[in-house]
Amino acid sequence: MLRTAIFPLAILLILSGCPDRSRPEGRAGQSSTLDRGASAHPVELTEVRAEDVIEWIRAVGSIHADQQVELSAEVGGRLAEIEVEVGDLVEEGDLVARLDDERLRIARDLARAEVEMARANLEKSRRDAQRQVSLYEGQVTSEFSLEQANLKVRIDEGQLKVAQARLAVAERNLADASIISPVEGEITRKHVEVGELVEAGTPLFEVAKIDRVKIVVHVSELEVTRLHKGQEAEISVDGHPGVVFRGAVNTISAQADPQTRAFPVEILVVNDQAEKLLPGFIGRARIRGRTFENAISLPEEVVVESDGRPVVFVATGDTASARSVETGFADRGRLLITQGLEPGDRVIVTGQQSLRDGDRIQPR
Repeated sequence: MLRTAIFPLAILLILSGCPDRSRPEGRAGQSSTLDRGASAHPVELTEVRAEDVIEWIRAVGSIHADQQVELSAEVGGRLAEIEVEVGDLVEEGDLVARLDDERLRIARDLARAEVEMARANLEKSRRDAQRQVSLYEGQVTSEFSLEQANLKVRIDEGQLKVAQARLAVAERNLADASIISPVEGEITRKHVEVGELVEAGTPLFEVAKIDRVKIVVHVSELEVTRLHKGQEAEISVDGHPGVVFRGAVNTISAQADPQTRAFPVEILVVNDQAEKLLPGFIGRARIRGRTFENAISLPEEVVVESDGRPVVFVATGDTASARSVETGFADRGRLLITQGLEPGDRVIVTGQQSLRDGDRIQPR
């Protein structure tokens, strides 16, 4: 009897442990649906638009005056007067300083006296030579005496020329005691003070003409081939935040700097704005290059690499499609797309790093 009771109980326990196959099917289907929903990658999309894309060549360089002159003493002496200070504007021909010229005036007067003496000696020699000609024709004097008289004339003519040259030097030295600005501009530096003793060649002032300035930048061999004289350029400096100065390429060096292997390029800017570019400023230049009409550009991070080639993920319904593209230049974080995309394509711009071709996506 005991064995008979245990057997039905065992059967019941076994049956209760078997799954109900009608109910689990519904649960499995529900679980599969949830799994598919969870596998969709959250992404952000943007629609591709065609627009004109400008290629900018960017470089940094120093601002220089278009014309800068260092005024130096051409004669030695003590500095007697200074007529200008740093920041003063001068015109061409303006007096900026004067040396004590007392000794130079004495030297000029002495040279004048020597000219007068030489001229008097020449006049006397010519009269004597004329007298010797008359005596020789009257057979009163010898041919030797006549030749000597003519030789004296030539010597005195030479002496007069020497004296006149010395006078010209003395007058030039006297004139050089007045330091004259050879250009119009602004006094940017003063190296001396009144009373100092200077020698010929001593730097006195610097005059800069800043109505036009130039910025000298250096570009690579890939960039220099895309430049030509007259290209538009924009300059910005920290000294005038938010202000854009416009200029043009003026010169392009045909030889690279041997140290940097970069090519010097000079950009000329008309300095006519209220905010002035000053020599010594560091300028950021961007030179306008080619214009690509109806082109497509994207942020650089949108383009990913797949099997060594650039790829952009495009949304096709709720699926991400990997599309191969060809790229051009990059500028300020944006990349030119030359092939592979069309206006109206919906490109994935966030979340693309973890995507694979055919993955499900969920736009945010």
